[in-house]
Amino acid sequence: MVVTGADLPIGRRVIAAALAEPGVDRVVAVGAQPSIRRLETSSDGPELLLAPFALDDSRLVPLVMGATRVFLTGPRSGLDIDGTGGSHIDVTAARAFLAALARVGAVSTVVVLSSALVYGARTDNPIPLTEHAPVRPNSAINASNERAELERLCRTWARSRGSTCAVVRPSIVVGPENGKWLARSSWATAGLQLSGVVAPVQFLHLDDLTTALITVCRARFDGPINVAPDGWLAVDEVRALKGPTARLRMRKPFAHVLARLGEHFGVAPGDPDALLASSGQWVVANDRIRSLGWMPTFSNEEAYVDSDRGGVWARLTPRHRQRLALGTLGALVLSVAGGAAVLIRRHLTADR
Repeated sequence: MVVTGADLPIGRRVIAAALAEPGVDRVVAVGAQPSIRRLETSSDGPELLLAPFALDDSRLVPLVMGATRVFLTGPRSGLDIDGTGGSHIDVTAARAFLAALARVGAVSTVVVLSSALVYGARTDNPIPLTEHAPVRPNSAINASNERAELERLCRTWARSRGSTCAVVRPSIVVGPENGKWLARSSWATAGLQLSGVVAPVQFLHLDDLTTALITVCRARFDGPINVAPDGWLAVDEVRALKGPTARLRMRKPFAHVLARLGEHFGVAPGDPDALLASSGQWVVANDRIRSLGWMPTFSNEEAYVDSDRGGVWARLTPRHRQRLALGTLGALVLSVAGGAAVLIRRHLTADR
């Protein structure tokens, strides 16, 4: 069994689950970091082989020789949009990795971690979306386009090899490891927010995503499959979970520009892609994954609370929260204004 993205939260979980799977002789952890070494393996259990290489590294070919099952959970890099460890997918490296798998000739099952965001974050989406809904990623959200391309690439490869290919589309994925990401995302209903947004949201716990990936692999499922808790939360329900906190609400065009400027200058008031993704609805039905015997162990509320640890803000008095919010907002506006002035000055200088 091969697991890519082994240095990501979901990759580490899948490796631990794979080591406990019956009939597994060896688990190849691609992209493994030193933390993987701490996984306990028994002397009579599967062998854990660390492969700290990029997916397009030719040294992977002999290591994946004989593998019959592959979990493609990476590579990813950059800002996180779904809590799995990164928003940007290296499609070119994934293509090279699939070419390497074709040379070993034994892979019968591929499980690809995608995202429900491939349906697009759109106000006209039905609630909930089923796997029959068309894939129509938002052109302005890089993460959704990359995942749609990854799905197409893997399914084409699998058809040409006669392999099954499960394309797993989770809702927003959260867990203790990505609490900081959740806190700065627009789904936390704190910080930079889009005014007028009423789209419902689903929070899937990393543990439940792990069991879903293992479930579809055991079933040798072929095709797209959504993964999400039962139901969804309205914006007001998430705000109630979050409690009193500072919020800066702006219209989408201005908020996106502010987020981009903040990202460019290291101020980072919000994830630009996540802001756009939160502007439309993309909650999904979980009937298909449930039909395979999978059940969520965390509700939307429980997954959110397990990821949102509160922090110092929750312990401040209302007066201190107000002062800190106003001070932070003032500093943010000044930083972004200064950054914008620098960009304008550079532009004018270049035109001379």
